[in-house]
Amino acid sequence: MTSTFTNKLEKGLWPNAYFELRISEGDRPFHITFRRADNTYSLNSMEEWNWGDEEVFPLSVPMEELAGFEVTVKDQIASVTILDKVHAFQMTVSEEDVELKPDASHVTWEASRASKVETFEVEVSPERASEVNIALKMIRLPEDLSEKTSRDLMNAARNDPGNYARFMASRPIAQAGKSLTIIDIEPNTLIFALAAKSLLPEVRLLKYAPDEDLVASLESIVEANGISNVEIATREEIADILRTGQGAVLVQGGLAFEAFGDVFDTLSPERRASLSFWTASMEIIPGNRIFPCANAQIWAPPNWTLNHNAATDVSGRRHGVDVAVAAYNAGEYLIECAESLLCEGRDDVRVIIVDDGSSDRSGEAAAAHFRDDPRVRVERKPNGGCASARNYGRLVSDATHIAFVDADDFVTPGFFGDLYDLALYSGCELTQGGFDFYDESLKKPYYPSYEEEFFRDYPRENFKGKQLLRVQSSDIIKGQPSIWRKVYRRDFLDAKKIYFPENVRAYDDYIFQMFTLTAARDVLMLPEHKYHYRQHAAQDIKQGDERHFYMLFMFQMLIQRSIAERWPNFRPYVESIVDSISWSANVLRVDLIESFLRANARFCVGVAKTYGPDVIEDLLPRIQHPDFAYYYQEETRKVAHISPGAFWAYFNGEIYHPDIIRMRQLMRKSS
Repeated sequence: MTSTFTNKLEKGLWPNAYFELRISEGDRPFHITFRRADNTYSLNSMEEWNWGDEEVFPLSVPMEELAGFEVTVKDQIASVTILDKVHAFQMTVSEEDVELKPDASHVTWEASRASKVETFEVEVSPERASEVNIALKMIRLPEDLSEKTSRDLMNAARNDPGNYARFMASRPIAQAGKSLTIIDIEPNTLIFALAAKSLLPEVRLLKYAPDEDLVASLESIVEANGISNVEIATREEIADILRTGQGAVLVQGGLAFEAFGDVFDTLSPERRASLSFWTASMEIIPGNRIFPCANAQIWAPPNWTLNHNAATDVSGRRHGVDVAVAAYNAGEYLIECAESLLCEGRDDVRVIIVDDGSSDRSGEAAAAHFRDDPRVRVERKPNGGCASARNYGRLVSDATHIAFVDADDFVTPGFFGDLYDLALYSGCELTQGGFDFYDESLKKPYYPSYEEEFFRDYPRENFKGKQLLRVQSSDIIKGQPSIWRKVYRRDFLDAKKIYFPENVRAYDDYIFQMFTLTAARDVLMLPEHKYHYRQHAAQDIKQGDERHFYMLFMFQMLIQRSIAERWPNFRPYVESIVDSISWSANVLRVDLIESFLRANARFCVGVAKTYGPDVIEDLLPRIQHPDFAYYYQEETRKVAHISPGAFWAYFNGEIYHPDIIRMRQLMRKSS
């Protein structure tokens, strides 16, 4: 005899779902669980109240895209068909021996049993309970309650991991002396509405339930338990309360933005700031549709969660990202750059142009161009260099997130809006897009960076319909400094005391990238978004002048911070240092090369004395200039009698500031 169960996962907000075949509560020969957070499913069985060893499998598609699955039982084998996979699960009994009763949570099924050529539905008589524990309060289940509702409540109470209770306990949803209204829009279960009344019995609860059976069930439970302050509300009534009501509101369950997003979008900022959300969405809700709000926990497939807690958000900053554009005599490109940074339909992505003492009136031109767009502002300051302008843009920003862009570059549409949303839903300290090069003098002006090949084999995830990479900081810390294609959490930069060094006038992005990537966890990347890095003759990196000596100051800052913070592995930084020395040696003016190589050789000896020769000496051949090995050996010989130690990180030796280098060059020319 063969039985087949065709199953579908319910829509809505649930952490786990299962289908099983059971003999009794303590004996379940077949059990399959779907876990939303991990996007996995698992097979198991229970015998005499003891679970077996669980087998876990990843889903190849997001949970919401799984239309259903099929379980076919023949003898002692339960064959499970999910997408293109079939699992043969060995049970300890067969239907010939015992009656196997199907049971489920957040799964609906249709059953057929083949006996000769006939098929018929299997009637199920689930165990019936008289009460259920919801949020530490016993709720009586009246006799007129449908078996399905009773079973769903029992399963939900048994399987819910407490996400709702934790949300309510960890956030200031209800405040003394202030009114609170809870609007429950969950279409599939009463568990969250009843949990709300268990936790906050005096609070007004409005239940939006287009399903008449769900309404009847709630009314029966409310009457049986003497629960007060519960109202059944229509969509129009809830919309009116959202628009004109007073006090705090918690919108919970269901797909809140799909159901009432058009109402949320029309609320004033003051009213929106009084709302809290505990809900799910079938797609990523952008930050400008959520904030301002009081509290939020919004889940989106496959496993993204936006968390916001008014108890910990004490900065008072505006929720959004400010893109600081350091601009000095960038009139040729500045307006094009700023226009590309804005995101259509979003006011939470704003641009701060920092006019760093320009003499070409580019700041005035930008101010005039964007005079009617409140998302763009121009700040003016005396010339202090790129690092100074970037720090100033951060200083005057009131946003929770910050980005830094060069005035001659531009980005793909939606670049910073998507990176900001990724930061919200991941909590990452920094997120980044991809980058390529743009040279308008070429027939094909766009050409790829080295990352196209470097990340080719990285596994891909999905965010807002775009490919997403999860990369280790150590994977990109050795690459080209690219602070301009990232979004940073402002509180992260402040807590780690990371700023651009204003005592240098070039390559300040190098040390900023090193410090941020060291302090950050994994970096999430949207490689399809591109920062177009413009190539032209006036770029700093193409000038072979004394500014390359600023690299020495950066190297010194790097090793000193590594000692102060006790970094466990300095090797990746040494690789970056060696590659930077080699690159500069290839582009420097001939008259500067000897001084540059000597100074860097002395620094590399200091690294070997601080961390040991094994950390650096096998990497030195990557510095391709033929004279570097000689200078390194000479500097090593000079200090061979001095013991190694951390003090070498603070030994500067001869001063190689660019201004002193210029003075020496002038003196040589005049002599």
